[in-house]
Amino acid sequence: MSIEIIQPGSNNIPRITYDQDEDVLSITGRSIAERPEIIYAPLEEWIRAHLNRFTALRLVIFLEYINSGSSKALRDVLRMISGYRAPRYRIRITWLYEEDDEAMHELGEHYRDAAGVNMDVQMVL
Repeated sequence: MSIEIIQPGSNNIPRITYDQDEDVLSITGRSIAERPEIIYAPLEEWIRAHLNRFTALRLVIFLEYINSGSSKALRDVLRMISGYRAPRYRIRITWLYEEDDEAMHELGEHYRDAAGVNMDVQMVL
């Protein structure tokens, strides 16, 4: 299994990894950075570079908490992704949330609508 660590993550910064074998980009943890552009601008560049070489990507987002600055930056990433449309691109986005976390459930639905992306919002049991 070959996993590329794009952002190692910490208490304030999400861990961002890419599993080359499964073709899955994952964003997990907490996103409460004071300067979220430091995290999300390089992520946007990584996604663009990936989609310039390949036509498929699966993105899985599983955050336990995100502050307003990070939320806006992540929404911008999702809006950028929305520009890569079928039939040329096959992009699958999954937003995961814990069973008792209604706020993250609603945020996932908000992103799906506001960013104009096809995103599955799923509860983790």
